[in-house]
Amino acid sequence: MALHDSRRNRVKCECFDKEGLSTGSYEMVQSLPLLRRLELVLFFGTLFFHVANVLVMKRADLIWDEPRYVWYANNLTHGMYNTEEKTDIINGPGYPLVLAPMIALHVPLLGQRMLNALFIALTAWFTFRAVLPYAGRGWAFCVALLAVLHPVMIRLVPWLMTEALTGCCIAGFAWAFSAALRSEKWHWRAIIAAGVAFGWLTLTRVFFGNVLLVAIILLTLLLLWKSQRERVLRALTIMALSLVICIPWLAHTYNKTGDLLCWSTNGGELLYWATSTRPGENGHWFSDEDAQIVSENIANGHRDFYRKYYFLPVPEREEALKQAAMDNLRANPKGVFYNWICNLGRLTFDFPRSHLQRELVTSVLIVVNGPILLLVLITLLIGWRIRHRLPVEILLMVMIAAIYLGGTSLLPGQPRYLVVILPWVGLAVASVFNRRFSV
Repeated sequence: MALHDSRRNRVKCECFDKEGLSTGSYEMVQSLPLLRRLELVLFFGTLFFHVANVLVMKRADLIWDEPRYVWYANNLTHGMYNTEEKTDIINGPGYPLVLAPMIALHVPLLGQRMLNALFIALTAWFTFRAVLPYAGRGWAFCVALLAVLHPVMIRLVPWLMTEALTGCCIAGFAWAFSAALRSEKWHWRAIIAAGVAFGWLTLTRVFFGNVLLVAIILLTLLLLWKSQRERVLRALTIMALSLVICIPWLAHTYNKTGDLLCWSTNGGELLYWATSTRPGENGHWFSDEDAQIVSENIANGHRDFYRKYYFLPVPEREEALKQAAMDNLRANPKGVFYNWICNLGRLTFDFPRSHLQRELVTSVLIVVNGPILLLVLITLLIGWRIRHRLPVEILLMVMIAAIYLGGTSLLPGQPRYLVVILPWVGLAVASVFNRRFSV
């Protein structure tokens, strides 16, 4: 276990033997001025880089998911989230709540987009602080740089997309969660900070609601782990606080759909495409527009299906899409399994995609994500061998990341879904390598 004592400019590390028993502690002297300079370089360097990124990429129109987030945010300024004409609940309110005050104050679109530069700068700082006690400033600096300078992040930060805010919440959670469990006593400020970070993460990227529920169940079972019961209870308290933060959102979705624990209303659509095994398909997602204009989709019957079911009231549409997904699974389970394998490739390299050729971005991701994937695989092998020497907070962080990756792999994926958890992945990799090779 490692504790950072900024007052003494030291990092205190506890050593463990093969059985996980303490063999004493040692202190690594860290130069406080150097750490502060590194933090400043990371924060302001990242901030200025992405401010320039936003300026270089600026355009007057809205692209990708931007219109939807602006629409939700504008609705919030009028005291509502949906309208009677459009009842879909695709996204949570986390990002629209951030945009709404700026829209109410008539901040220009460029100014709204600039906010992502601040979020990504905070991601760098939070990641650095999370990794520092476990692996020192070298690892912390490198992991932070990877999290904020990954090509996918560089591509997305200039637009009103949720990745910058999502990464900020994930990195903030990593820092607060590890601090809360690392502390000898109940560190309530860290516990509350971690709960708020994961709660806002869930409201921003609602798929984490499923991660939250599964994590609560597993942590409840892990209370049987007597030697770590108190720290597991802290983790459970954090996740319970996150769920409490999400209750108003769940109350809203229940009011609109009648379904308990409804995080969004596009789950059926995602399952429909993930299980579709018609000629030339591999589980890649298509928008409702592409489902009706892409010639291959028309030939495969998707246009006819969409015209019949997609524009029904939301509950009926969801039921029809989920039923179609179950029919697909029963009709061709091997094909659905193949889609799952392909989805792992899409999460990592943005390939293969149904009816679409490979793009340059795939080559870039192979160069960048290939070594990261190899490093993660090596980490899993080493980590399993020294699992008894790893701090419980790192093990639980890996568990949460595994829940997310396992669930995400079942639905049509994109590299941006994977890149946002680099602070968690980097923390685990740095912790394992530092503990394995430290003297």
